[in-house]
Amino acid sequence: MPARLIHGLTALIVMASPAAAFEVDFDFSNVRACAGGALRITPSPEFRLTNVPAGTTTLHFSLQDLTAELAHGERKLTYAGEAVIAADTFKYVGPCPIKGTHSYEWTIRALDAADGELGVTTAQGDFTASR
Repeated sequence: MPARLIHGLTALIVMASPAAAFEVDFDFSNVRACAGGALRITPSPEFRLTNVPAGTTTLHFSLQDLTAELAHGERKLTYAGEAVIAADTFKYVGPCPIKGTHSYEWTIRALDAADGELGVTTAQGDFTASR
């Protein structure tokens, strides 16, 4: 009997372990040079995803300029299990500091078929004005 109890506790501990974290990585290498704060439409960067929550049918992307406290818009994409969202998959208002370097943050929300949030992740990157 004690062996069954220990085995049952072990199973509960394993089942209660947290899932691996939903993560994203990107860089601005495909974004053309810009300066002067001219907001313009640009191709999206490549996004490399890991541990996207099971049941995800949509990814909701949004970009925020953390330096200027400026939202750069958002976009929803149908998700079919890809580990990589290719560069230029969607267009968005790209980074373009008036001068110097600004820090930007992408937020990606994993949504189910009813738009319920299954997970959220963020990634930051810097972009420097070209003059």
